[in-house]
Amino acid sequence: MRAFLRRTLLLLSLLAGLAPAAALAAPALWRVSDADSSVWLFGSIHILDKDRDWRTPRFDAALAEAEHVYFEMVLDVDAYATFTRLSMLYGMNRDGRQLSDYLTGEQQDTLQAFLDEHGLLRDLIEPMRPWMADLTLMSMSLSAGGGGESAMTQQAGVELVLLDEIVEDRRRELETAETQFRLFAGLPDAEQVSSLMRTIAATDSPDQGLGALADLWHAGDVEALARTMNAALGPVDSPTYRRMLGDRNRRWTTEIAEMLANNEDAMIVVGAGHLAGPVGVPTLLGEAGFKVERMDRSVAPASATGRPNRRR
Repeated sequence: MRAFLRRTLLLLSLLAGLAPAAALAAPALWRVSDADSSVWLFGSIHILDKDRDWRTPRFDAALAEAEHVYFEMVLDVDAYATFTRLSMLYGMNRDGRQLSDYLTGEQQDTLQAFLDEHGLLRDLIEPMRPWMADLTLMSMSLSAGGGGESAMTQQAGVELVLLDEIVEDRRRELETAETQFRLFAGLPDAEQVSSLMRTIAATDSPDQGLGALADLWHAGDVEALARTMNAALGPVDSPTYRRMLGDRNRRWTTEIAEMLANNEDAMIVVGAGHLAGPVGVPTLLGEAGFKVERMDRSVAPASATGRPNRRR
């Protein structure tokens, strides 16, 4: 179940990378403000190599001051139980169809060649709908890509690390597990199949491996991140990109505007892909008239906002 959760998070919030991180690099961090309040946006990565030092004094200060910390979804024990149920409800065929029934003969041959190359059995994914098969194969390719990364020591991603530090009454979520599963399950079958074929085609790309993705995230290279998102999800105006990123980012932008209107001290921690590109949350907030500042490229003051630290 944890492996399935990891696969889901990887596509929902993609990631990063191409070049090695600079010594003083830091993941992207924004402050968004109106006339009298501000919130913080932090782009996360959901699987992280164990020894990577990604935290900065500015990030830690902003996190300490936040009254509420918003995640895409709070991944607690209840969430794992919900994922088990929803994976069966939305991810598996229940009408007698098999994955092969969605594919053309040529697509079946492409899939079989991929499975043979990686030593995978067809029976593993035949009961799945195309979107779930897509995530299964994406997880495998991310774990193996990038030249020797299978040996990379991994740990839980940013969200799970932070959840260990944040007491329950400070945690908030922007979406539910049901919402996220319906994002995938609601895609037209043809779009699910197209995404599956893109995943297979990109499997051997060295810039799709976990280490390369983590490097780009750590370097805060938002523009390269946007290019990676385009490669994984299709063009910005494609149905998959709109559903997985654009529409969700616009909903979140509305919620963040309400936080600012209510003078709520908040940090929003979402997959870094949501903060990149022309429909990224920072861009949308800037277009809505808010002041948006990249804060990871300057020296952190004693307090991230200049106010006394209210959380000790």
